[in-house]
Amino acid sequence: MTTTEPNRWADRRSDAVSARKEAYEQLRRASTWRLLAATKAPAVLAILQATFPAGDRRLPRSELIARVGAHLSLLHDDEGPADGTSTADGAAPADGAEDEARGGRSAAEYVDGWVREGYLTRRDDPQRTETTFEPSPATIDAIQFIASLEEHRPTTTQSRLQLVIQQFDRLAQETETDRDVRLADLQRRRERIEQEIRELAEGELMLPSAEASVDRLRDILQIAQELSGDFLQYREDLRAVDLHLREQILSPEGSRGEILEQLLAGDDLLGQSTVGRTFTAFFRMLNDPAQTRATQELVDRLLERDFSRSLSRDERERLANVFSDLYEPAQEVLDVKTELYRSLARFVRSQDFRQHRVLLEALQEAQGVALAQKDEVPTRTSFPLELDLSRVQLSSVAQHRLKDPTDPGAPAEAEVHDATALSVEVLQDLVRTNDIDLVGLTSHVNDVRGRSGQASIGDILREKPAEQGLASVIGLMFLATSHAQAREGSTEIVTWRELDGNDYAARVPSFYFLDDVPVE
Repeated sequence: MTTTEPNRWADRRSDAVSARKEAYEQLRRASTWRLLAATKAPAVLAILQATFPAGDRRLPRSELIARVGAHLSLLHDDEGPADGTSTADGAAPADGAEDEARGGRSAAEYVDGWVREGYLTRRDDPQRTETTFEPSPATIDAIQFIASLEEHRPTTTQSRLQLVIQQFDRLAQETETDRDVRLADLQRRRERIEQEIRELAEGELMLPSAEASVDRLRDILQIAQELSGDFLQYREDLRAVDLHLREQILSPEGSRGEILEQLLAGDDLLGQSTVGRTFTAFFRMLNDPAQTRATQELVDRLLERDFSRSLSRDERERLANVFSDLYEPAQEVLDVKTELYRSLARFVRSQDFRQHRVLLEALQEAQGVALAQKDEVPTRTSFPLELDLSRVQLSSVAQHRLKDPTDPGAPAEAEVHDATALSVEVLQDLVRTNDIDLVGLTSHVNDVRGRSGQASIGDILREKPAEQGLASVIGLMFLATSHAQAREGSTEIVTWRELDGNDYAARVPSFYFLDDVPVE
């Protein structure tokens, strides 16, 4: 007997396969996939790895072009036609190799092409006079994927399985709501510890094999390396959240009013986002002095073990600097988050979003008119509109007079004072004799730190001007010595305006407020 009823299971499976194919089609247009499928992918990946070795995460344009130029022959001598239009599936190559002739493109042209394709990220650093570049998250993912193929190191190791089991066990214990079950787990753990103590007291010392210890250590190092590669993605995700919030502010409907109300009230919507909360929790743990000190002691002890001698020199260096290498990129992510928050707050409080909204409405209206006419007006019909070309007046450099530094009209040199160290006793005396408003400064510290997760003295002075001039700076230094974490060997430049209207600057030790200052 046959039936014409459709096979629902087969239909659902077919729909799932089609949906997965569509998802893969979207991923295929991503920079990571396009880079791996590019005709000159081996040369591009090799050059980018050599151009950005460990420690050089960001390069100015001139240095980047020079480093790429040193390996330009690898791109010119690569197999395939000079225009680079041939790939395995006939698609256009993602590396943008459109050589007019073999060896025809310059290093600058390749760099610009990699930026357009998403292999490099351009950054405008206010502290540099030249635009800087860094590998994009897509490039980092592609390099890590190729490295995993090259090493041929299996991931299904005993040590990784133990890490998974330990995390499951810890999560189950910490989330157990039954008091009796939790108490029984603690008693079993105590019995195991007491048994280990008895065995150790009797002289029985059981150690894992050297091979197993090295495997576990390498797995931990790989996880730590993956952490450092996520900072680029953190920055991109924060910028995506910022863009989404601006789009919602400009949208004619939806949650625009609620978002404006929250931003005007000082809420940090970036920090409240999923990526913001994840990074803030990570950054707090990374900057916990007790946690960092204890972890560094553990790392030092591991480096003294005999099995650690089996590690390569590069692996030993990565182990020794496993946490210190995370500070700088993590601080850069925090700086990006803080700057995005300030920019978004200025965008709302200055009412600039109203002008953007009017412009957006005008563009949408013009687009609607154009779409209404697209079927009536042929594309080749001449349009009666004249546009005047902009003109630039060119002049020779020789027409400009050079500045004579010996000219008596030149401004006087800045007066430089010798730096002196202020002790806690001196700061206390200055606070007592100058009637410094510590209550107001405490409020400023907690306000700025509450929005960005942490705050230095310079961060506070940029958002909350020194109302008492130098006295406010001294008050912040006094609070920092008791309630902030000092970054040894690091300093920062702070600026303030005195009551006479003149601006001043000073170099002070770097302190970071990680928690609220209690109001006394």
